Amino acid sequence: MKAVPRGTRRKLRVSLVLLVLGCAAAAAYLVSRPSGVEAMAAPAERARTPVPSSYFGMTVNAIGLPRPWAPLDFSTVRLWGAIYWAQVNPAPGVYNWTRFDRILQDAEQRRLDVVFNLAYTPRWAAASRDALPAFSPGASSPPADLGVWEDWVRAAVTRAAGRIRYWEIWNEPEDPKYYSGDVETMVRLQQRAYEIIKSIDPTLIVLTPSSNGTAEGYRWQSAFLDKGGGRYADVFAFHGYVSDPEAVLPVIQRFKAMLAAQGLQGKPMWDTEAGWPLKDDNQAAYLARSYLMKWAVGVDRSYWYEIDGGGSDFGRLWDSASGLLASGVAFRTVRQWLDGARVQTLSRLGRSLWRLELTLPDGRSGQVVWSAAGSSTYQAGRNYRRRQDLDGRKSVIVDGRLEVGPRPVLLTESEPGEQQN
Repeated sequence: MKAVPRGTRRKLRVSLVLLVLGCAAAAAYLVSRPSGVEAMAAPAERARTPVPSSYFGMTVNAIGLPRPWAPLDFSTVRLWGAIYWAQVNPAPGVYNWTRFDRILQDAEQRRLDVVFNLAYTPRWAAASRDALPAFSPGASSPPADLGVWEDWVRAAVTRAAGRIRYWEIWNEPEDPKYYSGDVETMVRLQQRAYEIIKSIDPTLIVLTPSSNGTAEGYRWQSAFLDKGGGRYADVFAFHGYVSDPEAVLPVIQRFKAMLAAQGLQGKPMWDTEAGWPLKDDNQAAYLARSYLMKWAVGVDRSYWYEIDGGGSDFGRLWDSASGLLASGVAFRTVRQWLDGARVQTLSRLGRSLWRLELTLPDGRSGQVVWSAAGSSTYQAGRNYRRRQDLDGRKSVIVDGRLEVGPRPVLLTESEPGEQQN
C-alpha cells in the first residue's frame, strides 16, 4: 500500500516554523574566523571519516511490487508507507507475511539494508479504535494491551531473521494523526521493543521515534528523552523537513543539545525522512544542498522521501516514462561527489555563499560551492582547474573566477598526470 501523501497543511506548517528557525542558523552554528570567513562547528571526526555509501538512504514505497526500479544507486532503504503493523496483523494471533516477505526478498536481491518502522496499530488492538488514522482507523492509537505490542515486535523480528538490521519504533509521534497516545506510553513501547529486539539478536539496531524539527516535535522529543526513552535506542532519529536546506542546521543543533542534556551525545543521528517541504522550481538544488550540509554537521544517514513521489510528486526523483528527473540526477551526482570523500570544513563566505571543502578519495582537494539566494561571484584558488555541475557536465575554470547560484558545483584540482597550463 502506498504511503498517504503529506498534506499541504502540514507542509506549510513545517515550512513556516522552520523558516523562522532558519533565520537563526548563522548565529546558532557559525564561528567567526579572523579572515571574516565563518566556518561551521562541525564534528572533528568528519575530517578523518570518509563519507560511507550508507549515508545516502532512500524511501521506496513500491519496493517488492512488480514495478520498474529507478536507475539510482543507494544501499539502504526505509520502509514506512510500504508496509505497516495493521497490514501484517489483521486479527489477534493472525499474521499475513506475504508483502513483508516480498519486500525483504527484493531488498536482499538489491543488497539493501532495511529500516523497518514498527508503527500503526491494527484497529482490533487499538486503545482508541476511532483514533485519527495515519493509514487506517485506529492506526495512530497505541495498543490497549502492551502484550499485543510485545507479540508483534517479537513476531516481526523473528520473521525477519536478520534480514532487517534497523528497527524504528514510530513515525512523527508529535502529530496526532500519526500518534494519539501520550509520551509515557511511547516510552514503554520503546523500552519493550528494545528489550525484545536485543534479546533476539543483540547486534540489531534500534532507533528512537522520529519527530520533526518543529515546535511540536521539539516538545515531544524533549519529553520523550526526559522520561528515559533515549536509553532504549542505539540511534537518534529525526525528520529534516525544512524551508531551505541551510535551515536544517539549527534543527540539528537543537536535537544535539537535547541529547547532550541527557548524556546521550554519543548516539548517532539519522534523518530518516527528508524532502522539499513544498513544490519548488529548484528541487535539484534543494536535494543536493541537503545532503551536502547534513553530513558535515554530524548526521550519519539521510533518507530521502520519496523516490516515486509518495503517491503524488512529493520528493519524486524519477518516473518510468521520463526516467530520472533533475532531482534524481542531482542525487546521483552528489553521491558521486561525496562517496568516499572526507569533509574538511563547511563555511559561509558571505550572506548567501557557502563552501564545503573536501579531500577526495584519490587525495586531491575539492570544493563544493553554491549561493543559497541569487548568484554570487566566487574566486577559486589557482590550483582548482575543473568544474562539475549538478547535471554532471564538466568544464575548465578560466582565471579562477566563476558565478555560482543555488545549484552546487564541484571544483577540483587537476587530475593526476594532467598537464598544467
